[in-house]
Amino acid sequence: MTLDLSVPLMNSLTLGCMYTLMALGLTMSYSVTKISNFAHGELVTLGGYITALSVNRGINLPISLVLAFIASALLAVAIDELVYKPLIKKGSRPLFLLVASIGAGLVVRYLMFIYADLRGVITIQARTSVEIIARIGRAALTTVHLWVFPITAVSVALLHLMFHHTKPGKALRAMADNEDLARVSGIRVYVLRRLMWVVAGGITGVAGGLWAVYSIVTPQTGWEALLRVFASSIIGGFVSFWGTIVGGITIGLAENIGISIMNEYFNVSTAYRPLISFVVIVLVFLFRPSGVAGIDVIGWIKEKMGRGE
Repeated sequence: MTLDLSVPLMNSLTLGCMYTLMALGLTMSYSVTKISNFAHGELVTLGGYITALSVNRGINLPISLVLAFIASALLAVAIDELVYKPLIKKGSRPLFLLVASIGAGLVVRYLMFIYADLRGVITIQARTSVEIIARIGRAALTTVHLWVFPITAVSVALLHLMFHHTKPGKALRAMADNEDLARVSGIRVYVLRRLMWVVAGGITGVAGGLWAVYSIVTPQTGWEALLRVFASSIIGGFVSFWGTIVGGITIGLAENIGISIMNEYFNVSTAYRPLISFVVIVLVFLFRPSGVAGIDVIGWIKEKMGRGE
């Protein structure tokens, strides 16, 4: 029996793009602050709930995504102001910040559980009309994909341009290299730090909003996606936005194509899908700790040409 991969491939690209959007904010925040933000998943969940609740009340999707951007941006800034900054001022080590991020995520997650339970929306999805634009094999290209694919591409391009071709972006890169030196040089570190959290949190909220259009949202959604998000950023080396999109698509393909093949030929349950992300993380740490951003493709080509291979 021939295995038709058109549907898993479309799902892989869709999920890969959403993992990329979720991971962009994590890559951005880690590259500047060096904080392993385990509260990042809650930004996804909040964006998903804001979008679903707004759309289901009759607000159109673009405005709902803007509201998701604002809400998640505010939450990201609040976590930094209330949790990370006080600890950093006390000289806390990275391990303490990591544990604090887990605690902050738990608090936000269970506050959302309480709200969702009281409102009867433990599971919710944005009720939008989904139209089929075209068919590729058995897979359908829908209006959801027309939102997900362009938003991902534009977000990656804009973040790259911001970081490499604008004064605030160059200042953020200087902060990432040495925050104390950046402060002495006259860079307004406090303002830029807030700007970074606004952008990182907002993009993550939009990713959650698109997830609410594509699938259901629960208070656990962001936490359940966090392993894939970290895997995407790790593949990108935590420094490259283009590397992050490679990471997101790689995780999407590995999970969906991989599990489809294993299910078809080896009868492996789809419940093992999250294991693939963990395996990818381990392999990257073992063989390419710097991620794809650390691969000198031009140097590799020159080396091969020099050897006559």
